[in-house]
Amino acid sequence: MLWALAGTFLFSLVFASGKLTGGAIPALQIIFIRYLSGFAAISAAALVRGRIRGAIDSRRRPLHLLRGICGAGGGICAIHAATRLPLADATAIGLTAGMLAMILAVAILRERVSGLHWVAALACASGALIVAQGGSRGSGVGAVAITPAAWIALLGALLIASETVLLKVLSSRESAWTVLLHVNFFAALLLVGPALSIWQPMGWAQLGALGLLGPLALSGQYCNIRGYRLADAAFLAPYGYSWILFAAVIGWIAFGELPAATTLWGAVLIVAGGVALARLSDRRRRRGSRSVDLRHRV
Repeated sequence: MLWALAGTFLFSLVFASGKLTGGAIPALQIIFIRYLSGFAAISAAALVRGRIRGAIDSRRRPLHLLRGICGAGGGICAIHAATRLPLADATAIGLTAGMLAMILAVAILRERVSGLHWVAALACASGALIVAQGGSRGSGVGAVAITPAAWIALLGALLIASETVLLKVLSSRESAWTVLLHVNFFAALLLVGPALSIWQPMGWAQLGALGLLGPLALSGQYCNIRGYRLADAAFLAPYGYSWILFAAVIGWIAFGELPAATTLWGAVLIVAGGVALARLSDRRRRRGSRSVDLRHRV
């Protein structure tokens, strides 16, 4: 549990980075620095551990490239939305990535889900709509308008969900070193041109602080890996929703933001639906494991 909470907190800082810089640095520039420093960090670690040759070798580079596109795009959208919305609102919308990942897994990986899964997914979607509508300005009671920043947050959630599905495919066929090295390399390579074209001057202190985002994200992934080695996914998955709590605390301390009532209600629906999805998926996995074990015994 502590490993999972630590990983979630580190990623909360990564996605809040745009707001922490005061919005002066474009999200594209921030996410480029994050992936470039992440590539440098994982390359150095692979060299020290003697894993660099194995990490470079891969037969699935197109999938790594596609994951890099989704990861970079999702990160840019999430950071941009966090600079335009209250941090808790942007985070709550971003939490729908779990629900969107389930839908993509059904459509692309042909996974089967029950009606209860769809009910939980509907709760997540309803919560996101409540939060997105609450962020509208001057829309009035019962309005359906959603701000552009909220749409960007939803797009970021979709891209992160796509990256999750690709990671599920790659992690079962490639080593962790290969997965981490390739995603950071391809994302940095894709972003170098666009980032330089809109580059905003930075001081050395600011550049050094943003350069920590890559190692910070890698540390967050390391914490998650350690946590999932010690406990079942269904036990740890709900702790990922502490992201909304960390975001609310950061927004309150750093920017004086207090979550609106619509944010709280929407977050409750999103978290409840996400926890239900985790529990239902674990129950289905356990039934499948028992069926396989019974067939082996027979």
